Amino acid sequence: MFKKSLYIFLAALLGVLLFLILHRAAVFFYLYLLLGGYVATSLTYVEFLLIDYFTLTFTLMIGAWYGIWIGLGWYDKVYVEKTHPGFVAHVGRHLFGSRRAGLEQRMSQVKQKLEADLWQLEDLANVSLEESRTAVPVKRTVIRKAVPKRLKTAKE
Repeated sequence: MFKKSLYIFLAALLGVLLFLILHRAAVFFYLYLLLGGYVATSLTYVEFLLIDYFTLTFTLMIGAWYGIWIGLGWYDKVYVEKTHPGFVAHVGRHLFGSRRAGLEQRMSQVKQKLEADLWQLEDLANVSLEESRTAVPVKRTVIRKAVPKRLKTAKE
């Protein structure tokens, strides 16, 4: 229960922050157009502040609602249905998946080369085994070294 509450709270906070950024970007763009002379308005500063305050309040409420909605939906997908492995696995699969596919392809190529080399090694072993059976044994000669002469010792 705590996990679900925390998940929904953090998703709501994320939604509020997202909508706050969108609202501030829209206000910045409006002020840029206003000060650049592209838009003419008869609003006073106080009227603009009131409109900004109410739109900000409305935007934050919509952001909280959106975050809760997203949090409930994704909590069910990740923890209840288990159809999605989670954020980290999702990012890992999409960012590093191509490297893994390349690695798997290289591993399959190495496996095929290794199998071919093993077959060649087995054929070579069979050929050398047949040659060793048919080869004439070589008589080994023993070479004896001469025993060194006795050295004079200090007593003599």
